[in-house]
Amino acid sequence: MVWNILKLMLTRGLSMKRWNNFPRIEDVSHLDNVWFVMHVALFLAYLEEKQGHKIDREFLLKRIIFNSFSSLILSDISSWTRDYILKIDDKIFKEIESKAFSFILDWEAPEYLKNDIKTTLNNTDKELELSIIEASKKYAWFIECKINEKVFWDIYEVPLSQIHLSLEDKRKDLVSLDMLLKNDNYKKYLTHIRRLSHSMRWMWQTRIFPISVMSHLIVITFISYIIWKIENDLWANYNIEELMLRSIYHDIPEAITWDIITPTKKAVKWFEEVLEQVEINMMDDYIFSYVDLEYKNQVFDFMLKPFEWELWKVAKQADMLSALFEAKIERDFWAKVFGDIYRNIKKRVNKYWTISVDYMLKNWIDSFDEKTLTMNIK
Repeated sequence: MVWNILKLMLTRGLSMKRWNNFPRIEDVSHLDNVWFVMHVALFLAYLEEKQGHKIDREFLLKRIIFNSFSSLILSDISSWTRDYILKIDDKIFKEIESKAFSFILDWEAPEYLKNDIKTTLNNTDKELELSIIEASKKYAWFIECKINEKVFWDIYEVPLSQIHLSLEDKRKDLVSLDMLLKNDNYKKYLTHIRRLSHSMRWMWQTRIFPISVMSHLIVITFISYIIWKIENDLWANYNIEELMLRSIYHDIPEAITWDIITPTKKAVKWFEEVLEQVEINMMDDYIFSYVDLEYKNQVFDFMLKPFEWELWKVAKQADMLSALFEAKIERDFWAKVFGDIYRNIKKRVNKYWTISVDYMLKNWIDSFDEKTLTMNIK
């Protein structure tokens, strides 16, 4: 199951473009959208906690990731069309979505993984968290629509009006959404971190499946979750919320500074230390100046010191595994230059002597050469 999901994420998840039947001035992939929804949800969770509400962040993160899997199967139904279907007959769409999840859960995988996915998707008791997720999806749609409306105003008039009305209705019941919509600085913060969707990985190579840093972070977060489940089921006691937060936040500074490769950082003595201070200064100017000091203190280490303390090795392993699978996909689809890249990364990953990495290398890598399973609804 897991390798199939990961392969779909790195192929369909990157190829599926939002608003694909609309003229547009930016391309937002399915994975880009999932990460931005997740980040909006985390920010709304923070605002809710300021009001004294307790938020289950672990549920929030897992629900958004797991729920996104169905779109990888039902890739020919756009989000906008889906919204119209739900208005007419929400039950029939839920049946289709249920078939997609049943198809995914029929794939071979450890039962503890399947059970956690089932439990998370079937949980209807987390009303506030589910409301935050719904609001975050609508806000992400609104931003995508608003950007394209600046040029294609006549084409986006109807969807923008509908999303605006939906947000206005939703803000009546969700304090955090109302706080966000009232605060221009909060909106600027989210706009700046959204720049990650335009920051592309492997820029110096021709890509068959171009992947943004934003999409890369979703893949890392999913891999981090798998590492957590495997290790904790056997011996460890990793904190999944902290691990996933490190994975989600850690490349956000690249939205501002872009990625400076290691050979350049080490080209001159002390240059790397100078860059670290530059990164902090630029983050203060472009990111943290728009949010409360309390929020900055919550996320600072996740953004700027992600690979420190107990869980840094696990987060780094997930990062390297994501790079490995990205290179594997490119190599398998005849981007020959990625052959050497793939082999070099695999040598580094082979040095990680952990149960979870060993499991992934034995059960996922070779499986990527197999045909991706597709759903046949009967």
